[in-house]
Amino acid sequence: MSVDAPVAKELRKTLNQLGVRKAHVLGRQFIVRTIRSSARLRALVPQVYGLGDLTAIIDERMGQQSRALLDSWIPKLRTYVPTKAHRQAVHIINEHGIVLLLGNPASGKSAIGAIISTMASENPDSTVLALTSPRDFESGWNPNDPGRFFWIDDAFGSNVVREDYVQDWASTFTKVKAAIAHGNRFLLTSRKHIYEAAKRRLGPRNLAQFGSEAAVVDVGELTLEERSQILYNHINFGNQSQSWKTSVKPHLPSVAAVPTFLPGIAERLGDPNFTKGLAPRETSLVQFMEEPYEHLIDTLNALDEELLAALILIYVHEGRFDPGAQNSDAAQAVVDLTSISLARLQDGFADLEGSFIKRSGNGWTFSHPTIADALTEILRQKPHMMAALLRGATIETILTGFICEGATGIRDALVVPESLDEALVQRLDRTPDELARNWQLFHFLAFRANDNVFGRLVRQQPELLERQSWVSSTIGNDPKLNVHARALRLGLLSNQLRETAALRLEDSALREMDLSFFDDEDMLHLIPPMRLVELGLALRSETLPKLEERIEAVTSDADLDEDPADHFQKISAALKLIENIGLDDGGIDLIDEARSQIDSSIESLEERKRERDEEDDSADWTHIVTQKSAPPPVPSSGTMRSIFDDVDRR
Repeated sequence: MSVDAPVAKELRKTLNQLGVRKAHVLGRQFIVRTIRSSARLRALVPQVYGLGDLTAIIDERMGQQSRALLDSWIPKLRTYVPTKAHRQAVHIINEHGIVLLLGNPASGKSAIGAIISTMASENPDSTVLALTSPRDFESGWNPNDPGRFFWIDDAFGSNVVREDYVQDWASTFTKVKAAIAHGNRFLLTSRKHIYEAAKRRLGPRNLAQFGSEAAVVDVGELTLEERSQILYNHINFGNQSQSWKTSVKPHLPSVAAVPTFLPGIAERLGDPNFTKGLAPRETSLVQFMEEPYEHLIDTLNALDEELLAALILIYVHEGRFDPGAQNSDAAQAVVDLTSISLARLQDGFADLEGSFIKRSGNGWTFSHPTIADALTEILRQKPHMMAALLRGATIETILTGFICEGATGIRDALVVPESLDEALVQRLDRTPDELARNWQLFHFLAFRANDNVFGRLVRQQPELLERQSWVSSTIGNDPKLNVHARALRLGLLSNQLRETAALRLEDSALREMDLSFFDDEDMLHLIPPMRLVELGLALRSETLPKLEERIEAVTSDADLDEDPADHFQKISAALKLIENIGLDDGGIDLIDEARSQIDSSIESLEERKRERDEEDDSADWTHIVTQKSAPPPVPSSGTMRSIFDDVDRR
């Protein structure tokens, strides 16, 4: 409220009479002026945006992606609660230029990412870009533009780990470091189990700040006060009826106390679309929070047939449906499966918007990745749907989201039953001969296909084993070589391809000291027995004596932005493998000398890194955080009054 001078004078007089020694009466103008003058306040308390003039933020200086980001998230500011994780993320970006938010589905990592990205967009020199993959960064990065803020949600895959994303990041992190050095900033999010899988595959190619966890934030650790405030906001500002809010009010403290409390599930409690049939009793409400996945599946199954089919239409388009760029085969598969016209399916988007889906550019995407998780389980339980999806889903959806029955389990992947192996082979047979698709196909065949699917496809199209593909950072993880090793085991690899594979392995061992394939018997079999013996002798007689030169070269060319020990990971792993094979005394002495030299080189690199960092005068991210002092703790109310007392009044 605005306060004029006479009213302020009377208020101060009354306060003085009540014992206040120095009274201040501050009206709307002071509040708005304070908000506008403090970027740090806006970053740490995003809700204050609503007290100012949003037209100062949403203006011509923002690109189309930034505007879409703001349009989507600013309405949610009233329910957003800045948690400890939020404050940590702000300070880490200021210190390291990059942060990775990790959390389980519905833990709020995307909300934190979106809100902080929104804060970044207020800087007139900043351009916020919301990306979907590491390859988008390469096209969006301009070395001459230091003001870009990159937000990559689900950076390593949304529902399952995307091996192609991991491969891309392995080569892109070098450019990310260069971009940070030029003043760009990055915020990535990922589910915990997906990042852990990606981390193992990245190995030394991971970003140093992620490997040391200096720039990693776990968003799942919430205090009881934070959980209560989050739940209060979603119920109070949600679309539930007044009577429903009143009926559940006594039970909300128990819901907030659930150890596995998730902000995304609290948001669903405030949406009547997700609580149909939910009794307003404590046991039901607590179960809703404790077992959200099962309830979401029930909710989707209870949707009208047309609405569920509309969700499946988005699902088969890799979670993003653009009417102007749809896949005709995928769309027709859903039409055939449901006997509902494409026009009627798209009409259902309006009813689903807000709760289940949201706009994304010119199309639609799921409001949360857990919607895709639930659809995966629904489709898994309906074999007739699986058959239709195999015929129509995009090949990328199949290669990155499906797995054969009987293959090694991959969490959250859709399992193709053995009865549909032939249908799967027919789809795989039509995979385009492109570098990216070939890499995905080789990875599927190496790690996701059962022997039946693998054998049928290779016998049907043996030439696919000759396709060109990306090369992995470590040869033991190379999907094409893993496919060749599997084909050899099944008697399906030609002598020519075996020779090519053997040469690659031998060259990797002798030139790169990459022996990551030594603990994989199938890959070792690619090298004929006598040549394998010769390889071992060459490692002892040629490679070990020249280790000093190799270590010096690595030290000289080292990137100081990476962890010093990571530069020697291949050599150290190779030394251990060679040692385990068995060596003479002279060989053991050479290994000991190499390890001592590696330790000295690491110390030297650490010293060089310290000297460089001391000279580094890069500017702080002042438009987000203007000082580096630790954030104040969340105050305790110190009263017996429940935060939920007025949750049914607004």
